[in-house]
Amino acid sequence: MNTFYTVRHGETENNRAKRLSGWIDTPLTANGLEPTNRVIEKLASVAIDEMYSSDVGRAFITAYYLARGLNFTKEILRLPGLREVNYGDAANMYSAEAYRLYPQLDRDTDFTPPNGESLAVMQQRVFTTIDDLNNKNTDANIVLVCHSGVMAALRASHVGDDFGAHNISESYPHDYVGKFTFVEGAVLTFEEFHG
Repeated sequence: MNTFYTVRHGETENNRAKRLSGWIDTPLTANGLEPTNRVIEKLASVAIDEMYSSDVGRAFITAYYLARGLNFTKEILRLPGLREVNYGDAANMYSAEAYRLYPQLDRDTDFTPPNGESLAVMQQRVFTTIDDLNNKNTDANIVLVCHSGVMAALRASHVGDDFGAHNISESYPHDYVGKFTFVEGAVLTFEEFHG
């Protein structure tokens, strides 16, 4: 059985400014990769077989830094399926403004913002991607460098929470590492990993 480790990307300018990003990219802050040093410490004892990242720059830059810190020398594959939810017209808005205009944005799993995607569609995209990785690997330790929404989608499905309710009540800091297993299209186990 494969074991997956989810890592959130480093802090971005939009994170600091409390703006939504989704599929758009903003630069990491000057100290944006600092939390990744704590992730390196947490994962130091794990024999990593594969590393994948969202194809968004903030995730790939974090993955590259993480790989260097862990002496991981294989290719890091970038996967669009690991992207954050597409906020559409709400992307790059201050969070408070986006939630004022679209109060159901991160709460209603079926709400689709203009030119974006719903949480349910994002969750299905993520599950399809992880199912593909699960079928492609055997008994591997796999690191996924992605986004807080991806982590929320995975964890909510395991604990049985409504994804929308979970999404607004849980927080995933930039040094968070989640450990999970995935069997037959579903999250079997999920826990925070401390190393």
